Amino acid sequence: MTTTENGKFIVLYGINGIGKTTQTDLLVSSLRSRGISVVHVKYPIYDLAPEGPFLYNYLRSAAFREEHKLTTHELQLKFAENRKRYDDVVKKQLAEGQWIIAEDYVGTSIAWGLTWGGALHYLEEINEGLLQSDLTILLDGDRFFTSIEKGHVNEVNAERLAICRSFLLLLGEKHKWRTARANQSIADVHKDVMQIVEEELLRNIL
Repeated sequence: MTTTENGKFIVLYGINGIGKTTQTDLLVSSLRSRGISVVHVKYPIYDLAPEGPFLYNYLRSAAFREEHKLTTHELQLKFAENRKRYDDVVKKQLAEGQWIIAEDYVGTSIAWGLTWGGALHYLEEINEGLLQSDLTILLDGDRFFTSIEKGHVNEVNAERLAICRSFLLLLGEKHKWRTARANQSIADVHKDVMQIVEEELLRNIL
């Protein structure tokens, strides 16, 4: 596992619409209240060319997908390249002592790649060499339907979301991710997330 001397790299996973952004924002605020310098990163990095703008449009526009047809492997390669292109930024921030809270990362692409028929060995291979997290937390539960983004290819198909959730759980077991129950009050989910962070990182630092 790649770690850094100063900053810590925390990743939050979960299916679309499970509350990752809300919980990431709350975690960032809680860590900052303890005097920790924190940066929130949401993958993919849409403003990072050339992959970012392409992925933004591909995920949200059926017309764009029709014009730029890709296999699952070709699409996931673009996600991997986007992460690799941004990895140096993250490493620099960690080296400066900042904590990075990432919303989605490699596990998201592997789970969705498998959901859309990709091969595990290929999905793992294209992500080799990327920064490994110091702590990974999976928010698991049923999605909140108030947050569906119309037109988003990964949000409008309930069956595929269920499949993706299953793959995330399998990846969590394989890589020993910590899990928080997402279908609680926002405050209770945050409490569980903070307890995990306390147990895994903060007790040995502060």
